[in-house]
Amino acid sequence: MKEQRKNRKISKVLFLLYLTVCLGIIISAYFRLSQIARDFNTQHLELITGLYAEKMNTSMEYLQNYAQENVTMIQSMEDQKPAEILQHLRDNLDQTLFCNIGLILKNQKILGNPCDISDIQKKCLDQTAKDAKEPFFSDPYRSTKTGNMVLTIFVPVSHSDKIQTLFMSIPIENLRQLGVYDLLRDKISVYLLKADSENFITCISTGYDMAGNWNNLLLQQKYFRYTGDYSYHQWIKDMQAGEPDGRFSAEIRGEASTISYRSITNMPGWYVIVELTNRNVSNITQNFSVWGGIYGSILVGFTILYMLTIVFLEKKEKKRYIGLSTTDPLTGLMNRRAFQRTLESELRSQKPGIFIFIDVDNFKNYNDRYGHNVGDLCLTHFARAMKKSFPDGSILGRYGGDEFVVYLKNTSSESAQQYMLYFQEQVAHMHLPSGEAIELSASAGGAAFPKQGEDFISLCRSADIALYDVKRNGKAAFKMKGH
Repeated sequence: MKEQRKNRKISKVLFLLYLTVCLGIIISAYFRLSQIARDFNTQHLELITGLYAEKMNTSMEYLQNYAQENVTMIQSMEDQKPAEILQHLRDNLDQTLFCNIGLILKNQKILGNPCDISDIQKKCLDQTAKDAKEPFFSDPYRSTKTGNMVLTIFVPVSHSDKIQTLFMSIPIENLRQLGVYDLLRDKISVYLLKADSENFITCISTGYDMAGNWNNLLLQQKYFRYTGDYSYHQWIKDMQAGEPDGRFSAEIRGEASTISYRSITNMPGWYVIVELTNRNVSNITQNFSVWGGIYGSILVGFTILYMLTIVFLEKKEKKRYIGLSTTDPLTGLMNRRAFQRTLESELRSQKPGIFIFIDVDNFKNYNDRYGHNVGDLCLTHFARAMKKSFPDGSILGRYGGDEFVVYLKNTSSESAQQYMLYFQEQVAHMHLPSGEAIELSASAGGAAFPKQGEDFISLCRSADIALYDVKRNGKAAFKMKGH
């Protein structure tokens, strides 16, 4: 009898010990997994804000490239009167982005809308443009014509006897079209900040500021509470010292937020500021905290599964967001930055290869005759032909405009010639949605690595020399440098 009572007592003690151990494991797992979720959430937010800032910066480069294409058009119409050239530019202006376009002549006369001319002269931008040798963006200002905030880009027109500068303006509100991801709509705020004056303008807002308004960052500090040792003065000091980018956490208007800033290459002294409220993107931590108590008893069994899921989600989301900033949206090929980064990585292996620069022949004629939609069809047609014509593992990219680039790994000059012959056959014919068939061709120049170039820049230069020879001798052909 005593032995039975002793055994029951031991059993109770062991059962209580078992429950205590299980409870300890559950509680430890709960807090550990909560920490993992919070860490993942933080990294996820930092990735999003960093890529968003890069996308806004890239948008400014796109605006400059678009304006440069108009300069090329001006140079091709040098025999016409400036007023006729301006009318042609207006007819082809992308009204979804730009609100005006104009010309500054060599005699300092300005052609354009009277309100736009008044704004430019009032801010002495015409005088700045007179001395400028490179394209530049104005500071944002309020348009007399519309009352909206605008940015104006000025691009010198070289090799022209009549026209000195092209200018084009884009409303700040239209930057939303270039910078917003649908999955982050109404969840993110984006600003343009001039570091030396600490003045900023709202581009995209979650609601408490109207897009297009000026404000001062110092005056907004009553809404900020910084975490750790960071402070407002450190933030401003870094930017005024020319720090290219940065990221930190702060509580803004009572909300835990992640803030990223990145310098704008084409607007010295200006930064893109991206503010993202943590709760607007991921509720992983909050949901886990609520349901953790209810399902605490099964946390031990799902620990490994949860950790594997976190790793999987992190890789999947990272790949998704990085893809947004490395892929050309029209053709699906790598954009110039991604192509250069990938190629430079490949070149470090020191394995031989062929770099090819491809240019669509007479692309401007297709745009002028059929419109930009058909021009886009030509570019996508070329991209499909590239994917079909070149071997698996080749590095394919869109360099910009109607220019494409290819790197063929472990390929000889003779093999490159065969690939390009097949490519020319693939691009030769294209059918429009109307059923009309148009003839296409490409001019291309190649350079061998490492003999004719040891890095991206030198390969581009060598291939471009060969491409120039092709264009000079009738186009629609491929030539290796030195052949």
